[in-house]
Amino acid sequence: MKIFISDLHLGDGSRTDDFHRDKELLSFFEFVEHNAEELIILGDFFELWQADLDRVLFTHNEVISKLLKLREKIKVTYVVGNHDYVPFAKFVDLGLGICLQYSDSKKNIIAEHGYQYDIFNCYQNPLRSLKQPIGRYFARIIGVLEKLIHPNVDQWAKKALQGIDDFGKSAIFVRNKVSPVTKEYFDRGGHFGEFQEAVQSHINGGAKIVIFGHIHRPELIRQGKGIYGNCGSWVDGSTPTYIVCSKEKVELKHALDHEVIKYLSL
Repeated sequence: MKIFISDLHLGDGSRTDDFHRDKELLSFFEFVEHNAEELIILGDFFELWQADLDRVLFTHNEVISKLLKLREKIKVTYVVGNHDYVPFAKFVDLGLGICLQYSDSKKNIIAEHGYQYDIFNCYQNPLRSLKQPIGRYFARIIGVLEKLIHPNVDQWAKKALQGIDDFGKSAIFVRNKVSPVTKEYFDRGGHFGEFQEAVQSHINGGAKIVIFGHIHRPELIRQGKGIYGNCGSWVDGSTPTYIVCSKEKVELKHALDHEVIKYLSL
């Protein structure tokens, strides 16, 4: 089976670090080693918008060592996210298991981080330009506030933005009388990402299973003739989840106890 995770955001151990589950992740890697044929990390494993890579590697050295050893046992594929776009985009398609998009033509799986469909967090010219997305400047501001005020500033900001987005969804729904499909589109990312259109585009292109990360919202649903899943996140304040693809079904599971949240048959 194939296991998909995303959005762990390993930081440098400072007040901006939103990952404090090293022990749980080590246990998860043990599970993966003995139960999966491949681990696909859908980006933002590292938080490099607020921390230097060398400090992140030093802070979470046991996790990194375990991941490198895991690569000797099973196949590990790394799909680049927006928070770790630099420096990993340099190594795309060089035979190191690093890519911008994961695809399995035999099982008709397409998997991406998802930042590509987010106007605030996408890089305009992938692999050609290092012009920073607007979201990176916002992340840096949050990082400074976390250091100066409180480490939970990011969570407060997230709740505030969700409140604004909820108000915006209600206002748009009432004013424009949008259809349930459009409302569902907003529920999956609002103005931060055109996820529904992207998923449907992949399905129209022949994909049976489409998996994203990025929005930190675990999900597993049928969409048209395909299945859409989102890995969720491991950051503080969230419940770690992951996606499993086997021959018979796709599952969304809790990462700490491996209990099934939802499954869809193929």
